[in-house]
Amino acid sequence: MNRAAKIITYLIQPLLMPTLVFFTLLFYVEEVPQFSAINKWRIVGLVFITTCLIPIITMVVFKLTKVIKDFHMKERKERYFPFLFVSFFYLVVSFMFRQQDWVNTLMEVVFLTITTVVIITNGITFKYKISAHAAGVFGWLGFVLAFSQLNRSSAELLLPLILAISLSALVSWSRLYLNAHSPREILAGATLGFSFSYFSIQIFV
Repeated sequence: MNRAAKIITYLIQPLLMPTLVFFTLLFYVEEVPQFSAINKWRIVGLVFITTCLIPIITMVVFKLTKVIKDFHMKERKERYFPFLFVSFFYLVVSFMFRQQDWVNTLMEVVFLTITTVVIITNGITFKYKISAHAAGVFGWLGFVLAFSQLNRSSAELLLPLILAISLSALVSWSRLYLNAHSPREILAGATLGFSFSYFSIQIFV
């Protein structure tokens, strides 16, 4: 069980959530302009490289140069520089993303919301412990539920909804099982991620 919890923690991590959100948005939401399939995959790939792959590579460099002791960063002071870097990097990517002529209002709101959740979560972490894993995966769930209200046929989002609910439960269990967070810290992260993601679509789209 311990190994399973660790695998879930490493695979279903916060940095992967923007990719899952944009995959859901581009392949399941009708209101998105009809990009060709190859262009949809290019956008998802771009989101993955900029919001997941590059930050992960940077964390590996931080580990090799001993800026951090390990990837869990259990000591709060270890998180300062990596989290500041991720927050700044997401801001830069968000600005560059908005400049693209193929980005519509829905996509812009989604990316800005993701960046906002990342910055707030990282800011809170400097003072108090909060689950970034829960904020990420419950943020995806919030987006899926909000997207379902935009679609003429919400049944098309049934698969992403089931996956988001399942992964939210698995991530919460894994973080609790590994004693990485208390139930209160999980709840705080889940509430932050879900509320910002859901209500941003309701208010701004």
